[in-house]
Amino acid sequence: MKAAATGLKQAIGEHRWVWIGTLFGFVTIYYFSLLATMLVRFGNVPNYMTVYDWPGNVWHILTSTPSFADAIAIINEEWLLEIGYMNYEYGNGISEWAVNVIPPKLFLILIVAVLVASFVVLLMRPKASACPIGPRANVVASVSGGATLVGLSSATLSWVVCCATPTWVVSLAMMGMSTSLALWLEPLGTFITLSGFLFLLVPVWLLARRRGLPPIDTSPSLAPQLA
Repeated sequence: MKAAATGLKQAIGEHRWVWIGTLFGFVTIYYFSLLATMLVRFGNVPNYMTVYDWPGNVWHILTSTPSFADAIAIINEEWLLEIGYMNYEYGNGISEWAVNVIPPKLFLILIVAVLVASFVVLLMRPKASACPIGPRANVVASVSGGATLVGLSSATLSWVVCCATPTWVVSLAMMGMSTSLALWLEPLGTFITLSGFLFLLVPVWLLARRRGLPPIDTSPSLAPQLA
């Protein structure tokens, strides 16, 4: 564990700006990808954006909910930002679809971004070495698959057909899966998220540990041989 921590610290220190750029770039691309999915699926340009008072709402929930466990469950569904398409053909309008930013889900995506950024810098050439650590197909596939699983299970899309509930199963329904089947799969979200983080953590830990281990001297000994 110490070797992995040392290797990761060295990699981030040597390629700090690459790490920071990858981190923020991943989060930005993730949410823009969700928005692009809505544009392609429905062909409607977003026509409204709502920013919610998340800190004030959280405080109100904590002070007005008797059960702390219930308060946490409610806070986990509290919105920070909503971007979507409002259909005004029906009275005051109906939100047909929306991309929602929910802080707990955003936090998970930030963790994924940290791991992906760490993976990228761990593959780069160390300053003390002449050769980079070449990427292998299995570790790249593991990190890509893990990021995809967490990204899918952390998607917060809402669709009027699915009762406007912002959840990852809405993505499945939009891709053609039966709405009832998609909602039936919703309890598997936690398992999918944990599996994704496992696929992310193992390659990062292995690469960091490899980088943190002291180099092995394989040069031939030049000491005179004693008879």
